Amino acid sequence: MTLRYLRKGWTKGRSGFADSCGATAVEFAIIAPIFLMFVVGIMDFGRLFWIKSTMQYAVEQTARYAMVTPSASTAALQTYAAGESTVDGITFIAASSTVSGINFRTITASYTFSFLIPLIPVGDILLAARSATPVNNL
Repeated sequence: MTLRYLRKGWTKGRSGFADSCGATAVEFAIIAPIFLMFVVGIMDFGRLFWIKSTMQYAVEQTARYAMVTPSASTAALQTYAAGESTVDGITFIAASSTVSGINFRTITASYTFSFLIPLIPVGDILLAARSATPVNNL
């Protein structure tokens, strides 16, 4: 009985190159790391654009607040901007300036973005957002 199975396997062994059992698993093992790197890279770039959008939203809302409340101090504007942001680590700076007799309030934000994937050899990226608004001092 064992001899019969050996002969049967032996004859199948000749056509072993045509056998495709396990080929899908091998192909998946080759492609999976590359595919996962692309997926995580897309999520990483999505996080970058989300942080940039959050920064821009916070400085624009703070500029609107400065326009409505011209007596607000720079410290109050920085606190307001930090409250409008949902991302930790963003640095907000509020400044006042006068150009051609018009008072402006400028709010800037900066953030150092680090990729989660160490395979991207870009390093850290400095993200910045800025908004300025004229302010009438009464």
